[in-house]
Amino acid sequence: MRRLLLPAVLIAFAAWPAVSDADVYLTKDEALRDAFGDARIERKSFILEEAQVNAVQQRAKARLESKIVAAYVAMVGDSLIGTAFFDTRIVRTMPGVFMMVIAPDVTVREVQLLAFHEPSDYEPSRRWLGQYDGRPLEAGLWPKRDIRNISGATLTARTITESVRLALAMYEVLVVPELEAE
Repeated sequence: MRRLLLPAVLIAFAAWPAVSDADVYLTKDEALRDAFGDARIERKSFILEEAQVNAVQQRAKARLESKIVAAYVAMVGDSLIGTAFFDTRIVRTMPGVFMMVIAPDVTVREVQLLAFHEPSDYEPSRRWLGQYDGRPLEAGLWPKRDIRNISGATLTARTITESVRLALAMYEVLVVPELEAE
């Protein structure tokens, strides 16, 4: 029962609109518009089979929290310009919501912070998030390797890096095969 409830809670939280909470910076729609402008965005839903879960987790070296995945594929004409994934994770004791945009060359185009409910001391800056830009899924994509840590916020750095690694792996395992089949 708990395993079935978690995806529903995570999806509901990711879709939660920014009302007056200072910890919520962008809604999902605002983030997508910011990342893709006027591009045509198609939501693709996946219910992962066990083999896909294993493939994503093995590539990412991180635990996938749900077998339900939504990818937001952005097109201009017939050209893919990027795919966005949203992830809601507990950082220390409170949730953070992140959007990872993966470029067609399977590198990170950008990472955005949509909501962060931990103390502001643990919040990553836009400049810090920029260090993911252009990076592929590789062994060095971890804090204290190619990713600088955030002083006093190691859990934030690790949480965001896991989200980025999972987005790259989901793109490889789920989106690329679907695009190739079209």
